[in-house]
Amino acid sequence: MALDTLGSRERRVALLERYGSLLTEHQREVLELHLQSDWSLAEIASKQGVSRSAVHDLIRRSILALEDSERRLGLLAEAERRQVARHA
Repeated sequence: MALDTLGSRERRVALLERYGSLLTEHQREVLELHLQSDWSLAEIASKQGVSRSAVHDLIRRSILALEDSERRLGLLAEAERRQVARHA
């Protein structure tokens, strides 16, 4: 899974905003640093005292958890449907 493809990054930020409270504090902090503050994996790894690989794995697992929450709850999809309906 590519971590930074254009478009998917915007979706991930939206998922984090909707479902971030369902993540652990550590997962949320790392994703906020990566997605919202645009920190590199190396910068996050240095701050956390872990390897870049560990940060990558944590981000991947956290994003999968956010995507799973969206699959089950559909809050982001519903917001997108409402926005489309307002502009139609």
